[in-house]
Amino acid sequence: MTAPMLRADRMRAASWPSTATGPLTLDGATWGTWLEGGLLSAGHWPDRAPRVLTFTGSMSGSLDEGDLRNWMPAGIEACRAGITQARARASEAGQKLLIVPHALHLVSDLHSALRCMREHQGIGLALAPCSLLTGSMLGHAADHLARILGTLGPMADAIILHGLERTIDADGEPSVRTCPWGAGAIDARLVESLLPDGVPVLALTA
Repeated sequence: MTAPMLRADRMRAASWPSTATGPLTLDGATWGTWLEGGLLSAGHWPDRAPRVLTFTGSMSGSLDEGDLRNWMPAGIEACRAGITQARARASEAGQKLLIVPHALHLVSDLHSALRCMREHQGIGLALAPCSLLTGSMLGHAADHLARILGTLGPMADAIILHGLERTIDADGEPSVRTCPWGAGAIDARLVESLLPDGVPVLALTA
């Protein structure tokens, strides 16, 4: 990859939404930092970085568990309220708020990400394309990733890369688990060929 490479010391594969904390750097300078807990259960606001990255979170109360209410009116309104509040806080501090969509969260797919960007002018996007895939989508992962990156990639402030391993959830249904970039069921070379020019990239490691 020839894109600018972001670095983060405190991100790891596995349950990465709950471990994405701390600063991201680019060429040794602070590029951004994570809002711990996500929008629905935000921790202390980070005030010493130009960008604040956040998951929208889940009505389940856990960043690692989905909830049917995420896609219902209550979830949509909770997302709107959370983004509005966080965007105002970022603006007060001279920062840019970056939303990180995830399949288990309030902003969970291509369409909800587009709606979010349209409704909340001025926020940004840190796109982790593989985090929008579910177990049932892996059979057509190439098509999904081409659509996700082709649509959202050019408007993203950063791309976060990680692999996916096939697994089975508690109900016996196909599921996925995050793994280091280059491992698992995702064709890394295909994804890298779809990356937009000039957008900084962060690759998750073990």
